[in-house]
Amino acid sequence: MNRIVVSRIATPKGDFLILHGPAGIWEIIFPGYSPVRQYCEGKLPWPRLAEDLNRYLAGEEIRWSSYPLDRSGYHLFTAAVLSEVSRIPHGEVRTYREIAALAGSPLAWRAAGQALKVNRHPIIVPCHRVIGSGGKIGGFSGPPGWKKMLLKLEKVKISD
Repeated sequence: MNRIVVSRIATPKGDFLILHGPAGIWEIIFPGYSPVRQYCEGKLPWPRLAEDLNRYLAGEEIRWSSYPLDRSGYHLFTAAVLSEVSRIPHGEVRTYREIAALAGSPLAWRAAGQALKVNRHPIIVPCHRVIGSGGKIGGFSGPPGWKKMLLKLEKVKISD
């Protein structure tokens, strides 16, 4: 059994929790959204992650590809959706319909939305960059207001 360690990253927006193990980052938990009651706090094996997260939250574009993500346990369609979402450039958005098509199931846009709900790597896998076809912001599994805030950080104009 692999041991999952939790590391805390302090940001001006609150403390993020990074759950990680031998295969990489297992999950990123937004400030105030911790289902983790007791954990073994450990040192992050990626010293620049805290700096990169803080720089991103200050509005800088960050290349997240150097951080290993533990993608185990995802269904095939979910993995395909998250892979496509990972390709959305900073400051751009795609619709749920576009992501479903890119993931190989053009009619499964609702399923694409459900796949994003289980994204364990928010920000690194930028599910906040997926919006509704009419330009509406759409759903988000993180704290209320964060999707809009992250899009504004990236200077994306959205409909309210």
